[in-house]
Amino acid sequence: MNNTKSCEVRCTRCRKWFSSQIIQFEDEESFLHSVMYKNTEECPYCKTMVTHDKEIMRFVEKDSNDKVIKETRYIYDF
Repeated sequence: MNNTKSCEVRCTRCRKWFSSQIIQFEDEESFLHSVMYKNTEECPYCKTMVTHDKEIMRFVEKDSNDKVIKETRYIYDF
């Protein structure tokens, strides 16, 4: 079993989740206690510049088939 963990951002325009290339956390605890400030990243789907805000981020653990098996969010869906 080869699970992967990553931080994902939800695009505010197309609403698709994508793995952040600039923000990563080692675990869900560090995600929950982090402070985000003016980081932006381009959505790979629609090319919109998205400002990282914990309300549109999640920390996920995925199995070897890329299926989300655990998801941690700071504030519920927008």
